[in-house]
Amino acid sequence: MSARKSLLLLLPFFGLLFSADVAWAVGFEIGQTKEELKLEYEISVVDHGTGRVTVNLTIADEGKLKPIESVWLNISSLDDPHRPDLSVSLATRKVDGKLHVRAHLKKELAERAQLQLKTWTNPRTGKQEPLTWFYYPISVAKLLKNQK
Repeated sequence: MSARKSLLLLLPFFGLLFSADVAWAVGFEIGQTKEELKLEYEISVVDHGTGRVTVNLTIADEGKLKPIESVWLNISSLDDPHRPDLSVSLATRKVDGKLHVRAHLKKELAERAQLQLKTWTNPRTGKQEPLTWFYYPISVAKLLKNQK
């Protein structure tokens, strides 16, 4: 078999191998506090009185999570709080060196919501670990309860 044919046969294998990298990654919740992580952020929940709320998150300093790869909105299931009914990556934008995220959702969903700041960097070591990601949870539900 020619080298060219061999390469063509191996191409799909390598494509699967490289794309599976993220799919096989394991995520761990970061148990450290905001202060321990040197993380500076402001979060607010605006209740519009229409059954909908807007969640605004502004991250001034990513601290030990730097670089934050993405911010996810997770809505936990009513049946099993460890399984999400919805898990979606939110759009982020940088303004004046600060990372901004905003989500507009039904209040009943916000009462089960959590924002997750995801990073590939282990906050304890400051190094990336193969096939591992970490997330820092911010409870929207607790913030909403505290506003009542």
